[in-house]
Amino acid sequence: MIELVCCDMAGTTVNDDGLVLEAFERTIASLRLDDESASSARDYVIETMGQSKIEVFTALFDRRAGEANELFEAHFVDAARDRGVSEIPGARAAIEDLQSHGVQVALTTGFSPATREALVAQLGWEDLVTVRVSPADAGRGRPAPDMLLVCALRAQVTAMANIAVVGDTASDMVAGRRAGVGLRIGVTSGNDDEARLREHGADIILDSVSTLANEIVARRSL
Repeated sequence: MIELVCCDMAGTTVNDDGLVLEAFERTIASLRLDDESASSARDYVIETMGQSKIEVFTALFDRRAGEANELFEAHFVDAARDRGVSEIPGARAAIEDLQSHGVQVALTTGFSPATREALVAQLGWEDLVTVRVSPADAGRGRPAPDMLLVCALRAQVTAMANIAVVGDTASDMVAGRRAGVGLRIGVTSGNDDEARLREHGADIILDSVSTLANEIVARRSL
């Protein structure tokens, strides 16, 4: 029986609307990379979408990783503030529906805690989901299982098999598989398509998180 649903943020429960890639583009411009390096960095960012941002920047920029991460976080917060942040339609209702059926919900993200909390505040979700985990809270980001293990500890679930992971990237699915969760749900509202999500371990594919509660509640009644 599913006790806890761990949902990714950007692209899954939060409408990305290109904000992540825009922040990366601004970061690349700020670092003054040559055209070849910028193109290579762009490709890598898309390939690793969903992973810890600092780990992505470490792989790309080595000693400049800290500088790149600070630039990215600042650019993202600025873009989110300028353009506004919205939920994936139906996300809040789905979370509330799950909670009304006794299912706990956690939010995971590759953003820093500060950026995560800025997004949560703009959405007005401070009291909606209390378990919120970033790589800095866990040790490693996706595709490592660490954030899911921290969620399990904070929610005090009885077994990892009683957790469902929901995300829009291959990294979400891989992290779920490595953590030994019972259910991996891919959503096509964000970065990756159905084929890529299934290739990396998705058990179920949904168009969006809006139908998540129906899927989980139906399985709990089996």
